[in-house]
Order: sequence, then C-alpha cells, then structure tokens
Amino acid sequence: MHLDDRIGPWRNPRGQDVAISVAIVGGGPAGLTLAAALAQQGGFEIAVFERADDHSSAETYNPDRSYTIDITGHGLRAARFIGITDRFDAGLIHFKGLRIAPHPWLRRLAAGFAEEPYHGKGWTGSRGDICRCLQAHLRERHADSVALHFGAEAVLVDASQPQLRIASPGDVAGEVRRFDLVVGCDGGGSGVRRSIAEQASGFSVEGADLGNHSLMLHLDKHLDELDPQYLYVLAVHPVTAVAGAINGPGGPADPRWFCQIGFSGTMRFDSAADAGRFLDRAHPLLRHFASDTKVEEFSQRQCLPTGKTKRCSSLVAGRVALLGDAGAPVPPVGQGVNAAMEGATVLAKCLHEHRDSLDAALAAYAATWGRETDALRRIAMTVDLSQPMTPFRILMASFLGYSGLRLAKREDLSYAEAWETFRRGEDRIRCTPLGLMLPRQRD
Repeated sequence: MHLDDRIGPWRNPRGQDVAISVAIVGGGPAGLTLAAALAQQGGFEIAVFERADDHSSAETYNPDRSYTIDITGHGLRAARFIGITDRFDAGLIHFKGLRIAPHPWLRRLAAGFAEEPYHGKGWTGSRGDICRCLQAHLRERHADSVALHFGAEAVLVDASQPQLRIASPGDVAGEVRRFDLVVGCDGGGSGVRRSIAEQASGFSVEGADLGNHSLMLHLDKHLDELDPQYLYVLAVHPVTAVAGAINGPGGPADPRWFCQIGFSGTMRFDSAADAGRFLDRAHPLLRHFASDTKVEEFSQRQCLPTGKTKRCSSLVAGRVALLGDAGAPVPPVGQGVNAAMEGATVLAKCLHEHRDSLDAALAAYAATWGRETDALRRIAMTVDLSQPMTPFRILMASFLGYSGLRLAKREDLSYAEAWETFRRGEDRIRCTPLGLMLPRQRD
C-alpha cells in the first residue's frame, strides 16, 4: 500500500477530506487495537510495523513469559468499540473471576478455594492469543485500510516531521518515510520513546522500580481440579503466585496452565530440589499441580524484572504519540493490556473528534489519557512486594471492598475514579487496629 510523503493538515485547501497517514510502531495489543479503531472511524491510511513474526505463524506461547492476561472492564469497553467481542468469545477463554487458596495452615479446615466472582463479561489468554484475535479481525474487516508489516524494524528519525527509517531483516540502510502521525506502541523498552527523549527538548522520563521479579511455573498435574475460566491465587506469602490458563494447540478447549510467581527481588535456585522446597514453603498446592519435570524447568529459568514503571512528561511530542507500555509502563496488576486497548480507543476518538487539527487532537489525547495513566501508575505502585504486609493489605482491602486491583477492573469507573475510591478506602483501613500497624503506601 502506497503511503504519501506529505505532511500537512487534516483537510486540503478546498476543504475536501483526505486520508491521514498513520504509522503504528509495534503490532501488539495496543498497536493492533489502535489500527482497528482508526479503520473503523474511517479516513485513515494505516501501516503497522512489527519487528517480530506474523502472529498467526508465531509460537503459541513462551514458557518464560506466557502469563495469563484477563481482558475485563477497560479492555471490554475497547473490545466493544472495535467490534471484536464475538471473535474473543470464540478465540479466548471466558473469565469468571478469582479463586483464592486458603493459607497453608488453614488448608485442612477450609475446603476448596474462596471465590471472588467477576460479574461482567471478560476473557483470558496469553499476549499471543489476544494478538492473533486482533490480527484476524483486522485482516477480515479492515484489509483495505490497514497494512500489516511483520519483520520490519521502524526507527523514529524525526519526531516533528515525523519520519521513520524502516528496514527489513538484512537491510542495513532501510528506507526513510514520512507520515502525518507516528504512534509508538513498542512496549516498555520503547525505541520510539527513547528517540523522542533524544530529540525533543522539554520531554523527560521518570522511572521507578519496586524491585518485583517473577518466574513462570508450568502446571501439568491434577488439572481436572482447575477451571480455566478462573485465575487462581495459590500463594500470597512469602511470594505471590497467580495461575491461569491460556490457549493450547487446540485453542480454548485445550488449555495450558501457567503460574506467575512474584518475588520482591531477583531469585536463583541452586537445584530443582532447592526450588521444590521453596515452593512447598509458599504453598503445597504449587507442587500438587506441577510435576518434578516442571519444577526443574522452573528452577532453571531467569528471574525477570516486573516492578519497573515510567512516567513521561507527556504522551505526545511533535507529531508522535505514545500508547500502552511505550508511554506508561506499569508493574503487572492485570491492567497492562486493558489500559493499552482503552488508550487506543481514546486516541482514535480524539483524532476523529478533532479532524481539522492534529495538534488539538493530540493535545486532547495527552490531557485525557495522561490523567488516566497517572492514576493507573499509582494503583500499580501499591503492589510493592518488598513490603511484607502488602499481600495482607491487598486481601484486607478486597474484603472491605476497596481493593485497588478490583476497582481498576470495573467497567463503570475510570482509572482516576478507581484511584480516588482506593485512597478513601485506605483511609478507612488505616482506622482499623491492623491498619495502624501497616506502613504507608508509596504514591
């Protein structure tokens, strides 16, 4: 598909509508949702550049990173906006809520799991599961206005023009191309964000790190005791352990189970036996659902950092916007993909509502979505595993109805509203005897 080299207004001098060229760097959930939202609005010529392989032919899961993602609340709003709920119904696992294992010393007294139901519509899957659904949706409904380029490395050359240098594997020089708008959707380690920081005066990035890390444990035993429509909290101390299902080779009806185990810092095991003893201390159910082979694989995996967050001084610089983890990466609290998808629809709406002024559209996006990402960042920063009372604080807040994680999932609340509700709940918790002993959360 040919893309114009022009840089200009939303309308030509005679007032006639023209297609706006938009380059999306990154073909993950944020980029693919944005492409669908813009194509649905009409009037955009969209190119998505993804350096990895085509999602339809890529590996179905990564044993080191294939944690279960739930699409609920904010993600559901985005799914409805782009009209993909039917495909998610068919291609992902439906989500019904959480099941929480009793503490090991209560396990003999408490039969089964405590249940925290989710009453809305939702789905679970891996990042790859979600991307395959979004990609199929684009190819089926928007092939005429969206070009998907896989194996394409796109580097921001000039944020004010804006220009990208696009290269395929083996092409050192690449080709420089101009667009009306570039949107960086290239993840937490965003190259677009890094280029903006180098080029744009006044643009700054603040970082913070809770120190949280995680390892993936593949579950392969007694799986008939687990329902793939639930996420399972299998431990809260001394580590957090949340298990869930993703699509297996046979799709949603053939689930694979993974458990993401979170640590307050990096963790290494001397042997499989060492890892097994650690899992036993965390909760006997972890070994109940994982064979010795899977425990050995777990013991050899690299502990990945998950506690990093960044705040950009703006989500816009020149004619470049940042979306998803590229603009506001947060520790995993079940909202990364949900926020990325909703942010994509917010950007698309701003571009549609301000068709006569790109500057006004981008300013509206930066103001509107910037407030939301700031609130989500504050919610995510409350999950600080270095604080020994954090798991108990989360459970207590959930019991009192003021859990930041639960509030963030609600479809009827913005992230800003969820944060304010959480803060009021924190004040209530601090008035209890246990709350008086809890350290204050970082803001």
